[in-house]
Amino acid sequence: MLVNIFKTRVIVAVAVLSLMVSACSKTKLDKVNPNQPGEAALLSEDGMMRAALGVYSKFGLEYFWLSLTNHNIMGDNTFSSVGNYSWRWANQPAKITLDDGVTVLTPPQGGTQGFELKSRNSRAFSNDNVFFNEWASMYLVNNQANVILAACEDPRIVYGGTADAIKSKKAALKAWSYWWKGFAYSRIGSLYIAGIINDKPNETNSDFKSSADIIAEANANFDKAVTALNEVTDVAAYTNIISAAIPSMTKVGKGGNITVAEFKRHINTYKARNILVNKKIEEMTNADWTQILTLTADGLTSTDKILTMRTADANAVLGNSSAGWSPWRLLTGAWEFASERWVQDFQPNDARKTRNLRLRATPVVNNSSRGFQYGTRWDFIPIEQGGDYVSQTVGIAEIPMGCTYEENALTRAEALIRTGAVEDGLKLIDAVRTYQRASLPALSGSSLNEAQAFLQLRSERRIALFLKNTSFYDARRFGWASKNGKRTGVVVIYTGGVVNTNATIEYNYLDYFDVPLNEIDFNSPASGSAPVVFPY
Repeated sequence: MLVNIFKTRVIVAVAVLSLMVSACSKTKLDKVNPNQPGEAALLSEDGMMRAALGVYSKFGLEYFWLSLTNHNIMGDNTFSSVGNYSWRWANQPAKITLDDGVTVLTPPQGGTQGFELKSRNSRAFSNDNVFFNEWASMYLVNNQANVILAACEDPRIVYGGTADAIKSKKAALKAWSYWWKGFAYSRIGSLYIAGIINDKPNETNSDFKSSADIIAEANANFDKAVTALNEVTDVAAYTNIISAAIPSMTKVGKGGNITVAEFKRHINTYKARNILVNKKIEEMTNADWTQILTLTADGLTSTDKILTMRTADANAVLGNSSAGWSPWRLLTGAWEFASERWVQDFQPNDARKTRNLRLRATPVVNNSSRGFQYGTRWDFIPIEQGGDYVSQTVGIAEIPMGCTYEENALTRAEALIRTGAVEDGLKLIDAVRTYQRASLPALSGSSLNEAQAFLQLRSERRIALFLKNTSFYDARRFGWASKNGKRTGVVVIYTGGVVNTNATIEYNYLDYFDVPLNEIDFNSPASGSAPVVFPY
């Protein structure tokens, strides 16, 4: 069932991209995109609400499984040695040096991650082209938002209610759409060397912009979302739209109908992320940290509802495909595993480790004979048995679509530590640990200096934000999972299950992906466009 659903999704994604980029002229396409609501379907309040809900259907397994797994494994929170979707290449480091400083392990097959991924940047590789999946899903999301924005002010649509209610319903639709445009551009700009800025439904252009320009566009759309939210005067009318746009199975746990204030706080937290994750730590300036402090001061709180994803039995975004994401696959014992480098970031006596991990009867060593980075002593404990992260039961596991309270608090903590307010930063780390029931002693009052506090912050981000969409971004900015990047003092399981605790992994990963040839083959960059290939 999963395979059939996935193949269907791939065909739809490729068809949509083909429609979006096949015309040499930049005029509106003659063909109607079958994956978008037709004009007649949109010309009612109910049709607009269904179009808003339709944003979620554009993510597909290309995002929820393939793209997010890429981030997990490139961030070395998890690993995957399977050849499917080129995951074995996406987390293949260049070199491992064991504790003795003499034993050097290089990949038993193939070259560096960058070489292998670039060599598969071809339409012939379909979803085995790692560069393709996030690009495809995010531009589908962006296009759906464009469709809604183009239609929501159509005078033929009759919205019910008072003048305030009508204005607030339109404002909700605009805020929803601009949020998802900001989200999509944030994902593109934080992963790809370049992208396209497009505000017209079912059209494209060949003016490729740099990743920095794409992030600027993301923030501009977030600002437009806030402007729309400020136009809401009838809360009930706003809630009516937002409630229809959010999938029902996600309105449990941390998910639910987000209020105007919560939406604004979510936007602030995401804008702070956009600053933090797109620079190496040494590139951050005092102005950057100050801006982050301003944004996170009114960012997500511990009681805010957020946008989440869960599986459902049927008729939902993931529907019967509950097996197609990491919370399910981490329990199979075959597809994805806990990385030893992630596990080592738990502080001693962290209750989160006790709740979520148990020692395997036999360690995984050099899985599939594809390298010693593919090894672990740990299995996950499912949610049904007291864990926090994973489950193979429909509707149990939850992942955030955007940001979380923990991310806001830890991003703010890092900015405080970097601007001399170490004690205030430590208090926020303590707050996150308390929120996640870590049962760890307080860091505040322990007289840690800035360097010591940062090490606590770094490890806490890796643990507290597990499966929260930041692992690769963080590993890149820490200088690990990047071009010429490496991490020292890491755990690697060697032959016979021998545990090395002071190994060095030289990742040498791509900092940013090339634009996929699925795009370039049909949409050659115009003169003056930004480079579309990351130098490696």
